[in-house]
Amino acid sequence: MRPVRPLIFALLALLFVLATCSATSALILPSASAVAPTNVPAPLPTPSVLPTATAVKVAVPLVGTARPTPTTVPPSPSPAPPAFDVAAQRAALLPAFHADLADAAAWDRYTLNLRMDPQALSVSGTLLVEFTNRATVALDTIYFRLYPNHPDFGGGLRVDAARVGGQNAPFAAEVAETALRVGLAQPLAPGASVRIELDFLARTPRNASDETFGAFNMEAGVWSIASFYPMLARYSADGQWDRRAITSRGDFTVSSVALYDVTIDAPAAWNLVTSGVRIDQQPLDGGARRERYVSGPQREFYLGAVQGLDQASTTVDGTRIVTYYQPGNKAGGAASLRAGEDALRAYNARYGTYPLAELEIIQAALTNFLGMEYPGAVLIEQRLYATNSRGLLTTVVHEIGHQWWYSLVGNDAQRDPWLDEGLASYSQIVYFEALGDRVAAEGELDAFRDTYRRARANGRDAPLNTPPDQLPGNYVAIVYAKSALFSRPCALASAMRLLCHTTALLQ
Repeated sequence: MRPVRPLIFALLALLFVLATCSATSALILPSASAVAPTNVPAPLPTPSVLPTATAVKVAVPLVGTARPTPTTVPPSPSPAPPAFDVAAQRAALLPAFHADLADAAAWDRYTLNLRMDPQALSVSGTLLVEFTNRATVALDTIYFRLYPNHPDFGGGLRVDAARVGGQNAPFAAEVAETALRVGLAQPLAPGASVRIELDFLARTPRNASDETFGAFNMEAGVWSIASFYPMLARYSADGQWDRRAITSRGDFTVSSVALYDVTIDAPAAWNLVTSGVRIDQQPLDGGARRERYVSGPQREFYLGAVQGLDQASTTVDGTRIVTYYQPGNKAGGAASLRAGEDALRAYNARYGTYPLAELEIIQAALTNFLGMEYPGAVLIEQRLYATNSRGLLTTVVHEIGHQWWYSLVGNDAQRDPWLDEGLASYSQIVYFEALGDRVAAEGELDAFRDTYRRARANGRDAPLNTPPDQLPGNYVAIVYAKSALFSRPCALASAMRLLCHTTALLQ
């Protein structure tokens, strides 16, 4: 993304860089545009913030996991795939941001060819990644993350074959089958690139949101298939692939910005809802369709499908917003669209223009949490639509805030969730201030204060950079409330004041 001009964005970015240095945290800034997620419940900081709903661990069988192959594999070349079409990515960006693609060399490139089978609850296909070694040392191994193999997903992700440069390659699952190691026949020098192909199959559960991660599930007219593909692991500045065990508290995915070109054989009677925009559609037998999507620079690619839901749309500053809702919740659907429209307009003015052409809001059965963000798409718990209350409003605007905080400005959500959650929570205040509703803005702020004060009174205070798995019972109070209070005064302070007070505020 091109540099954003508003001063407040610069101050906020500087704040979190300084906070990161003091807290030994990592803030991942995209090279240009970028976009990334939150598996923890988005609390409703109205008069009281709802307690966190930690992910449920239930023994749901996995569909399968990556299978190791012998270390010696006979060569079996495959045809060279076509060159990645960077120019096609322009469709996913507003015209003012087309020039961002001049930085395309800074991003890896994913090409996915997929087939969706709703009867089998599966998505299968081939992933091609054009990976460039941006480290300072040669690499002999590439790692991917297999998020659906975490027990909370209730399904699984199986890799059946790997090819590097068209040749079969050895691969094996590690870290409780949530990481995949792919071996390279020759070390990949710094600055060099390689094409890696993986054949895979992912399978979701059905009607399982009360037991598992609702964003990977088919229920209530929504087949949400988040994080369904092998995703490149991050390679850190200290020379290590990210192979950490995944914690349930907080968002699952930690990923870098990339470009996506995705072709999907979509089933009849299901409408796709994805990151990016559709640029082509061809009919197939039986009413099925072959659809092609491009993402623009994104932290991951969200895939979902809806059936039997109504929709409404509007356009804000060139971005089309579409909301999908159950037919019996027309008022809630309209309210979600208004909230999305007002939030996008407010954040465009405060943070800088949202660079993407589409943004979608989906009523979904999440059950154990209230909202979940992905690049260009947010999921909102279905029960909030029935009441059409303040809770629906604040959840929508919180999740849309994440389109800037996590997506456009990224962070390590498994280690430092307070960075994106704090600014998304602060954005709720920004939203009401933009509407001129000072009473509601103060109400949000008071709710954060009350939540944090209760935690302190109960001896549950903790530094903001405390790892999420060390915050049992006080995750919301620290990650959402305390961090929002930290964001507000510092966002208005001078750079020198930020520098002087950052260390004290982190205590």
